[in-house]
Amino acid sequence: MAHPFTPLRSWLPVLAGLLALLAGCTTPKPGALLKRQGDEIIVAGQLFHTGTRVVTWLDPSGYDAYRTERRFAPFDQSSWATSTVAVAALITPSRYGLRKDGLTDAQVERVRGGGWDLPLLREKVDQFVLHFDATGTSRQCFKVLHDHRCLSVHFMLDLDGTIYQTLDLKERAWHATTSNTRSIGIEIANIGAFAPGQQRMFEEWYQRDDSGWPRVVVPARLGESGIFTPNFVARPARKELVLGPVQGRQLQQYDFTPEQYAALTRLTATLCKVFPNIRCDYPKDAAGQLITRKLPDNELNQFRGILGHYHIQANKVDPGPAFQWERVISDAKKLLR
Repeated sequence: MAHPFTPLRSWLPVLAGLLALLAGCTTPKPGALLKRQGDEIIVAGQLFHTGTRVVTWLDPSGYDAYRTERRFAPFDQSSWATSTVAVAALITPSRYGLRKDGLTDAQVERVRGGGWDLPLLREKVDQFVLHFDATGTSRQCFKVLHDHRCLSVHFMLDLDGTIYQTLDLKERAWHATTSNTRSIGIEIANIGAFAPGQQRMFEEWYQRDDSGWPRVVVPARLGESGIFTPNFVARPARKELVLGPVQGRQLQQYDFTPEQYAALTRLTATLCKVFPNIRCDYPKDAAGQLITRKLPDNELNQFRGILGHYHIQANKVDPGPAFQWERVISDAKKLLR
């Protein structure tokens, strides 16, 4: 016996009900928590995964460069009005600015209130600048930059590999003079590089234990270390001081920690992916070797990629002779394949 034909229109109410049900399943409920994974950086208000721990200025234990008060002053003495009297270097409430160089008047009006879109930001950012913080820990770095020097940086990388983001990358952080408008900056925790014979800082910050390998010991005078990982023991990636040339001078420095290299590699790969104009490479001479001095102005203007503070300013030596450029760049390129 033939089955009777059922007109399509008789199924329409059923289909409509199913579609409504599916829509209800995919639409978030009011008040539902959108959970982050803890590895995201913030770029023009959007979140991008890095695969390594990131603490933003929005998070507990974060460092907020948008604040006008001093972070580490006693609270009743931290306001902007009080701070301008206490610290002569604090000349403006904001420690950052607008990436306005190269923008049209119409574009300035569009972004001056924070309204950057990602395509425009990608056009303007083409350098990632590496610093050592010369303060030893990210907590101390933020204290010096924000509370005492009226400066800022997008990222800080602590001894345990924790990355702190203090500003959205749309902002013009104050960290690298002539490259501020076009760059993203990171301060990597490391006490710095010194001429041979200048041992005082190394003796204060490093001790050798029974293994014979040096470990970082934050001086008691600085108080709390602020290191995210409880009981973390920071050791340089290489056992001995590294001697090498920067700006034509021989300097020595303890290497960064393996945890810092691992985190920086992932952040570097992320930034090169998010910002296509940041080429995943560093300044090299005609023989393909690392350039260890300031780039001539015309070369700096043309350079797109990863560079050190010393490539921008002749009076700077960071990230120092111990920094393993090829390690970071080659490993970042592997992540990008």
